[in-house]
Amino acid sequence: MSNDLKDAPPGRTLTSAPPSNRFPVSVGTHSAPRPDKRDQLLLLVNSRNPIITAETQEEERVEQLLMEIATELDVPLYTWSVTIGLARMKGAPIYNTETPEQALLNIDLIHGDAIFVLKDFARYCENDKVCRRLRELAEKFGSERRSIVITGTAVDLPADLRGEAAPFHLGLPGAEELLPGIQSVLAEANGGQKIAMGLDAAGVTQLARNLVGLPQDEAIRALRKCILAGRRIDASLLEAALDAKREALRGEGLLETICRDTSFSDVAGLKRMREWIVKRKSALTPEGQRFGLEPPKGILITGVQGCGKSLAAKSLAAEWGYELARLDAGALYDKFVGESEKKLRKALELAQKLAPMVLWIDEIEKAFASAGTSGDADAGLSQRLLATLLTWMQDRESGVFLAATSNNISALPPEMLRKGRFDEIFFVDLPSGEVRVALFMLHLKKRGWDAAAFNLAGLATAAEGFSGAEIEQSIKSALYSAFAQKQQLTTEILLGEIRGTQPLSVTRAEDVQAIREWAKARAVPAD
Repeated sequence: MSNDLKDAPPGRTLTSAPPSNRFPVSVGTHSAPRPDKRDQLLLLVNSRNPIITAETQEEERVEQLLMEIATELDVPLYTWSVTIGLARMKGAPIYNTETPEQALLNIDLIHGDAIFVLKDFARYCENDKVCRRLRELAEKFGSERRSIVITGTAVDLPADLRGEAAPFHLGLPGAEELLPGIQSVLAEANGGQKIAMGLDAAGVTQLARNLVGLPQDEAIRALRKCILAGRRIDASLLEAALDAKREALRGEGLLETICRDTSFSDVAGLKRMREWIVKRKSALTPEGQRFGLEPPKGILITGVQGCGKSLAAKSLAAEWGYELARLDAGALYDKFVGESEKKLRKALELAQKLAPMVLWIDEIEKAFASAGTSGDADAGLSQRLLATLLTWMQDRESGVFLAATSNNISALPPEMLRKGRFDEIFFVDLPSGEVRVALFMLHLKKRGWDAAAFNLAGLATAAEGFSGAEIEQSIKSALYSAFAQKQQLTTEILLGEIRGTQPLSVTRAEDVQAIREWAKARAVPAD
């Protein structure tokens, strides 16, 4: 066997066994582009990296990539685990290699080019002998062009080994990677369980897209569960798969996918912001992109509390037909050093996988307010999280639109507010008289009451200084009062509730005025 690894042939395309003809397998005559993760890993192997780390829970995906690489390079692939020992792929384990030290001893005895996968090995590297022997192997492998790939859900090598190790980031599978497994599950359901196939080629591809964001095994399990629960393979399966993904991501605690059940028809006012959003929608079309329009990156919505900032962010996703996910900033913080930044990177990577989508960060100042200080408050954690977010905002691919809301924008660090981070900063003020009339109409109609039966102008005048949330709450309270009195809801009952309420513009008048003063020269009025 040659001691020089062969370079990958240019333009090589992987092939697979012919799919079943019981359901469609592609959307056109051209095959989907091959994911580039294999090429990245191949490059690391061919670059004489003696140790490669792959931090992932998807061991099988890493092994599959390495098996393809080993086949292409015509080198043997060995795997090791503490339960089985060292074994050539699909071969019998070598005797007495279960312990890490014995495994490394036997690896040293294997001559010629080879790739070795050591599962969950990082935890054993704290042992002095294991660490020393691995360093010696790394020195030897650097000249012999052999690679040790260490996998695990958490790979934290000692400082002595970090200089020898090259990280490989597997990431989540895309739709193209999920498609073969999805086709297999559909074929199994169609042939083995006699469930009629009701999806065409485009539907199968859309099913794969709907499951993007989950690890491969989890996506397959979610699909099987949806098929068994509904006993149907049709358009309803697409929505069921999407719901299953939302439920799984909710359990992760980082990104919460939200149903697009709100639109701008549920929002009163915000005329300028609506016009801005409608104009930017044209940049998402092929015609707009050919014209030279660049897809928008994001907006920051600030203003008085309860005036519809979060509602506007959610309505934006419905207007563009994008998926909507909320980033829970509070869930990012972890007691272990480096874990918070890792969680944020994972959430942002997941958002990119779910593209096109709107990423909503509610009350963003609560996550990054301390970043504008010296860092003593949290040992610089907020500053590191901010740096991670700003780098992503600058370098991210199109397809993820960031919609951030803030109640106290002055608490945000200045580097987040500079021109270019967000396409626009909108200020949502207390509703005008005209908007208050629209709010009363909207909320009365929403609860089944005829707005024409009420003195809307009088209600709007009485509710001067009220936010949209306070107007909605006054209607809710008036309904309780009318029901308790066994009466129909009337303008007088509503006026009684309004007069008995002290709005935020009164109880926190100084704060509201300060927000308005800040926004005068720094933000665009949303209405």
